[in-house]
Amino acid sequence: MKKILVPTDFSDNAMKAVTYAGKIAQRTGAVIYLLHVLESVIDRILEPFFLHEKLQDEVTKARLTELKSLKDRLADANPNLAIETELAKGTVTTSILDYAENLQADIIIMGTQGASGLKEVFLGSVTGSIIGRTKISILAVPSEYLMEKPDAIVFATNRYEEDSKMLEKIFELASLFNAVIHVVVFVDMNASTTNYYIYNHKQLNEYIGFLKKMYPDVHLTGELLWDKKFEETIEDYNIKNEVDIVAMITYPKSFWENLMKKSVTKKMAFHSKIPVLAIPAK
Repeated sequence: MKKILVPTDFSDNAMKAVTYAGKIAQRTGAVIYLLHVLESVIDRILEPFFLHEKLQDEVTKARLTELKSLKDRLADANPNLAIETELAKGTVTTSILDYAENLQADIIIMGTQGASGLKEVFLGSVTGSIIGRTKISILAVPSEYLMEKPDAIVFATNRYEEDSKMLEKIFELASLFNAVIHVVVFVDMNASTTNYYIYNHKQLNEYIGFLKKMYPDVHLTGELLWDKKFEETIEDYNIKNEVDIVAMITYPKSFWENLMKKSVTKKMAFHSKIPVLAIPAK
């Protein structure tokens, strides 16, 4: 991991992501790129050109000052860290996507807004929009999260991915922090037969064996979660096992997205208090 992109709006929530990025960069030697996107603050049609330009210049100077201050705070907390700053102009989502692609960032670390959590990560906010469109892994850090060393990572899957490019971020984070990876497969008992449960139990055991051969230095465990509600089941598992990160591979119209839609229609609220690592399928 060499390049970490951290978009920021200078909020307390965004600062959580900056702090997390600093902890990762300390261990990897990665460069942190702090990005702020400056959107137009005035309607050109309603204001004279010179007034518009003057206000834009003042806002730009203020944002550059805030970027420098944020860089200094991060540097004070993490001596010898390589930090770059960038002020982009345009729409937030497009600017972040373009910058990340041009930078060829290894990971994007962002805060999630408001009452953030697993549902919000996928169904709204700038972070959700980025996840839906980027090919770069995103670590979404909830506003409620209190930074601590991640000792346990849940990798929730139902496709038993073997592509090393999809798996590398999960196992890299596990190696950095000497964390245990819990590979969990959720089987909806409302929509599955006993034979399907047995099939997935066998698949999970074989998958754990494959991962142990592929990543012999990472401690792995696996569990099949046979229940009715995905969000609540994962939350209970996370609490029981003191999990620090939830990782998932994201697919267009995937199993996970279908579950999220189902959870919305049933008005089930699941609010994750730990970071969510979203890894786009290649």
